[in-house]
Amino acid sequence: MKRGKFAILLVAVLLTAAACHYDWIAAEAAAPIDPDQEVSFSATILPLFSENCTSCHKGGGVAPNLTPESAYSQISTSKYINTGSPGQSLIYRAVAPGMSLPGHKTLTSSQAALLLAWISQGAQNN
Repeated sequence: MKRGKFAILLVAVLLTAAACHYDWIAAEAAAPIDPDQEVSFSATILPLFSENCTSCHKGGGVAPNLTPESAYSQISTSKYINTGSPGQSLIYRAVAPGMSLPGHKTLTSSQAALLLAWISQGAQNN
């Protein structure tokens, strides 16, 4: 009797395991950024912040405040941007490929590349 229950349980577990399926999605390759193309803060970076960051990074939330009315002043007057060494900028390192904030959206490698390009171009409020 015990063998019969064990066999039924084993078959059920095996069928359940066989039914599980996960489609692996390859990491997105970063689209090359044209070094001569200016990355606009207002047209490119602010929408990126609004879509991915402001649910937590807003007034009264986690610093820095990345809402459209505060983002530039918050990140340009503090430790978040390093135009001398853009890859070391805190704002970039927090979202660089391979980094993720638990339970939150992560930037795609293309989005992170745009942020890095903007910093590399002097992090202008354009």
